[in-house]
Amino acid sequence: MRPIWFIDLPLFFLQRALRRPGPPLLASVKLSYRCNLRCRACPFHLRAGTEGDSMNWEQAFCALSTLHRTGTRIVAFEGGEPFLWRDGDRTLRDLVLHARRLFLRVAVTTNGTFPLDCPSDVLWVSVDGTKAVHDRLRSGSFDLVEANLRASRHPRLRVHMTLNRENWRNMEDLLVWLEDVPSVGGVTLQFFYPYGQGEDRLALSPEERREAVSLALRLRRRHPILNSAGGLRSMADNGWACRDDLLVNVDPDGMVTRGCYVRSRGEVRCPDCGFTPVAEASRALSLRPGSLFAGWRCYFG
Repeated sequence: MRPIWFIDLPLFFLQRALRRPGPPLLASVKLSYRCNLRCRACPFHLRAGTEGDSMNWEQAFCALSTLHRTGTRIVAFEGGEPFLWRDGDRTLRDLVLHARRLFLRVAVTTNGTFPLDCPSDVLWVSVDGTKAVHDRLRSGSFDLVEANLRASRHPRLRVHMTLNRENWRNMEDLLVWLEDVPSVGGVTLQFFYPYGQGEDRLALSPEERREAVSLALRLRRRHPILNSAGGLRSMADNGWACRDDLLVNVDPDGMVTRGCYVRSRGEVRCPDCGFTPVAEASRALSLRPGSLFAGWRCYFG
């Protein structure tokens, strides 16, 4: 039977207090590196066509069982593009339904070019600006993404924007545009991480990063940005205490790695970190009210 949140969340914090290391909170499950877009900020589509670039059903089933045994609470399926994943007759829908029996919440992150019909608890769509900016960064996909956002009836549909040197000034325009898309229940912000593996050089300078954080904090007063104010401020200079044992990662070859999102995927450079979900989760573990509320709004609200 699926965990009940008001019982399971207090149990998670108790387990973390009593055990070292405690159970992980969040798992990133990359089902495949295959993607129908060639986004300038992404290095992962460049790995498509290599050995182990997509897991099969058995690998996915075993990985989810491993995550369940470790006490993981939230699983997020991503890619590549997760809606492309299939093994025989099984599709993303089958994986999500199976995962919902094991975990407190199941999320999917997509590029939005497929109909947004998925039984996940939360569905995140990556949108990196209004039409001209998004199309330049994400393979001319804006019109299709817009149509799918407007048609979706998913109960927890979110937009995710990754801020980089070409789009951070477009943040307000995107948020204003989203006011006319009532299906979207909020926006989360993250910062581009420079993997140095073939993606474009899009990292913000330290000054641009501080300006982007300042702008996000101002816009947060008028728009449904789900990041906490404290979480955003902590990203200005990355002066936050990372609790990366909260994380576990699964790659398309089925490998399971505990710790930083980048650990099995590139060189870990903490000063360059842009992963706001990790900052929020780390702060939530310290019982920071803003980050606890941000997590609630993202996954339960």
